Amino acid sequence: MLSFNLDKGNCTGCSACYAICPKHCISMKNDAEGFLYPEVGDECISCGLCEKVCPNVHEKPIQTFKKRAFAATAKDENIWRRSASGGAFSCICKAFGDEKTLVVGAAWDGLKVHHVGIVGVDNIAPLCKSKYVASQLEDTFQEIKNHLRTGEKAIFCGTPCQVAGLNAFLQKSYSNLLTIDLICHGVGSPYVFEEAIIAIGEQAGDKVLSYEFRHKNRRYETDYITSLVFENQGSRQLINDQYMQLFLSQISLRPSCGKNCKYRNPNRPGDITIADARGLKYFIHKAYDTTRNYTHVVVNTEKGLNAIENISKYMVIYPCEVSDVTRFNPLFERHTVFNEDRNKFFEEFVKDGPKTIGKYTKNYKIKKMTWKSLLRFYFPKVIVMAIDRMRR
Repeated sequence: MLSFNLDKGNCTGCSACYAICPKHCISMKNDAEGFLYPEVGDECISCGLCEKVCPNVHEKPIQTFKKRAFAATAKDENIWRRSASGGAFSCICKAFGDEKTLVVGAAWDGLKVHHVGIVGVDNIAPLCKSKYVASQLEDTFQEIKNHLRTGEKAIFCGTPCQVAGLNAFLQKSYSNLLTIDLICHGVGSPYVFEEAIIAIGEQAGDKVLSYEFRHKNRRYETDYITSLVFENQGSRQLINDQYMQLFLSQISLRPSCGKNCKYRNPNRPGDITIADARGLKYFIHKAYDTTRNYTHVVVNTEKGLNAIENISKYMVIYPCEVSDVTRFNPLFERHTVFNEDRNKFFEEFVKDGPKTIGKYTKNYKIKKMTWKSLLRFYFPKVIVMAIDRMRR
């Protein structure tokens, strides 16, 4: 930790200090819980740049732009299927960028999550889908800065604190940069994720090769179905597995994701904010496609509005109010309340590792989902959709 920010509850691990250091003497290192924090080496020249760019030291100016909001889903079936909700991230990239645009977002590297840069908006499939694990940003901020200086466009998508870190690092506004933040539940511990994967593998008697959050099966999707590929057993879908139980119960989150989070308010750091669109039937009175899930998009800046001027080419759009977004996505302006066992869990986890996973999660069966099991799982949802269509 750096001297001006010694409280882990205030450090988001945004890496702005790491990226700005002229002597490259700041490193991002995992603590015992698995979260990255900055540490300074002996080469420090006390230039003060790290403190200057720390988003948690300096308040962001209040935005005056009148926000716009809408719910939307991708027209392209392939884009919708590869996305966690309505495909807004991909469509925003298409509306703003081109084949030379650098797009930076979270991607899987085996069973670890890293932010990576990909050139060309048609090549960003690895950046799609939710990853509820803290990502490593590494040198992506400098990569973005170098790309912007060539005059080409860049897009960055991440948690609000990561976007704030990038903005602080750049120290100026770039017209050719578009930033997208998320309505964030919080980020989970990579160490806990690794141990949960091991626990799942042990329960299945097989090695886990890959993992996907929020698996879409056929046309329906849920937050709680994850898809795993095992070495010998092939693909399996799990409902509310051990990691998701810990994540959704606010036990495995980073300390700064709780009440100290500065980004759960309408003063967003990104040009655009995206999140799952929930409660559509309460504020959209047209015959929207109830077999699809949608994304809420909130435009926070004039640049964001200009960037998506032609997004209707790529998405079916229903305008709504920002209040509709906050009503069904309360974390837009309300902090996450940690589980009261959060600190106790990590104390035991640091000491006992995998044993702690089983102690704080419920048992479940690992099996390959058949059409019958999926029908039983989705039947209530299908009935609701059918009734909703009849009423329209």
